[in-house]
Amino acid sequence: MMKALERLRFSLETGSAPALSRPWAIEHDLDNHIARLEKHLKEGASTHIPRDLQLEAVQHFWTSQRVETLKDARLVSFGIALPVGPRRLRVIEDEERFPALLDGVDRYLPAPRQYRRCYQGLLSGYFTYDPHGNDVPRTGRKNWDSLREYLNNRSKRVVDGERNPQWVDSLQQHTAIFSDTPCARYGAALLAGNKSEVDELREVLNISDSSWFMRELFLAQVEAAVQRNDPDFLEILYRVLDLLKENEIIRDDGLALVLNRFARLMPPPLALPLRDAAVNWWGNPWLQSNSMRWGRATSDARAMVTEWLKLEFIEAFFTLLAEEKSGDSRRLAFWKRYVHAIEDIHFGLGSDARNSKASDFVALRKKMNGLIVPLNDPIGSNNAFIMRMGRVVIVEFSGYSNACYGYDATESLPFKYDRPVVMPVNAKNSLKHSTRKLWLTHKDGRHGRKWEEKFEETLANDYKIRPLSASVQREVLGGRSEHVVEHVPRPPAQPPTDRDGRLDPVAEVASWKTVKYTRETLSRFARAFDLGIDDLTDKNGNLWVRADDAHIGVNEVLLAWGFEFKNAQKGWWKAR
Repeated sequence: MMKALERLRFSLETGSAPALSRPWAIEHDLDNHIARLEKHLKEGASTHIPRDLQLEAVQHFWTSQRVETLKDARLVSFGIALPVGPRRLRVIEDEERFPALLDGVDRYLPAPRQYRRCYQGLLSGYFTYDPHGNDVPRTGRKNWDSLREYLNNRSKRVVDGERNPQWVDSLQQHTAIFSDTPCARYGAALLAGNKSEVDELREVLNISDSSWFMRELFLAQVEAAVQRNDPDFLEILYRVLDLLKENEIIRDDGLALVLNRFARLMPPPLALPLRDAAVNWWGNPWLQSNSMRWGRATSDARAMVTEWLKLEFIEAFFTLLAEEKSGDSRRLAFWKRYVHAIEDIHFGLGSDARNSKASDFVALRKKMNGLIVPLNDPIGSNNAFIMRMGRVVIVEFSGYSNACYGYDATESLPFKYDRPVVMPVNAKNSLKHSTRKLWLTHKDGRHGRKWEEKFEETLANDYKIRPLSASVQREVLGGRSEHVVEHVPRPPAQPPTDRDGRLDPVAEVASWKTVKYTRETLSRFARAFDLGIDDLTDKNGNLWVRADDAHIGVNEVLLAWGFEFKNAQKGWWKAR
């Protein structure tokens, strides 16, 4: 017996010694295993369910209309928006099967850990199915609304004690995702560039980029912007327009919010990017063919953009389309004062304007869509501007030497807009006809009376049409870093300069309109706004400013200094 015990003791001592004498190995795999366990506890059950398993379960449920096991209930819950069969049927779009699924899932309510496995699938379907998508049936929208209410009412039933998956804890803090404004709380932060909360929520709840939730997130930013006070709203306007430009899916709703908010400004300044965005996306606001799209805007917003567009058309005609004579700046200034009275506009475009491939002509024709009438004339550069104001229809021609014609709008006009117009007097469908009620030339009187006074007096006396008061000023919202105002109470005698005497490049362009023109002033103005100058006067040519007409402030300064616009390629010119 003693020998046996001694042998056992010897074996233990000799056998364990080598093992105890070796250093313990670091078990890296153990750390990784612990990390995986913690991740599993944090995230809960995986949301990655193979599509073929979902499809098989949904097909079985479609036939039986019952979920017999927890596994079936979970798989069908994840597959509620999955189209099955040749008819591409979805559980969420079926009047009988969808309620049957919810009833089957409710059987697991007493066991939160089991129930939330199904709830997580329904939550996935909630974000996947777009109730506002194209061709969504009425039943689909109705069931989606029921699902939203179901998930909201049972959001606390997925909690089980103090330790829950991260998505369960996060859900308790974000139940507003089941409201009519699911993303309202995130809009302001996203607008400020803080997206950490949203990124975490999307990751935890597994919300994909294709979910309707993303559309609501973008729209929430627009809604946050329009809720700001006036200065802050104007400050962020162009960022919001960029957001709408990049996200077509929210463009209509977002544009309506922005336009309606902008129209509430007192008074709303002229915002060229907003005008261009509205017209490019929705078309001309006063054309009946665009009424459905413009139906989202308030009457004030629609009237605001209408006036903006008419003002642009007046400027375009007397710069881009009219003959380059010194009087055109006077015609432009005159008719701009009547923009409020213009009820309708048409353009008779000659072959040059109709066929030009220049970018400025292409863009202008797009905005004029529905208003263009071909003007057939041997001189392709001839164009006509037709305005209806109350009881009178005014026709101005691009050639300054042509008289202005006026017709009684209550009588039959000698021309129709559904066929080409011509210019010979009394010709068929001519814009010039002896039945005219007005025939006014753009010539000043012998005793210093300007033609503008004659026009204004005639319109006021014969048609009760009066211009805007000279005291009525228009504010122009500048670019991203400037807020341009056309009326300056005390304009400086010289353009603003910095401490070194250099021109301040961000000075308000409006202040230049009161500065007396000199050749040196022009050079300083050109440096301020990065304009090119070609002085050909020493070669019996003209003085040219190489710039397009995209900047309305620059346009008005150059017009005030006697320059005329040729086209986007050549720019502005002034005679020697």
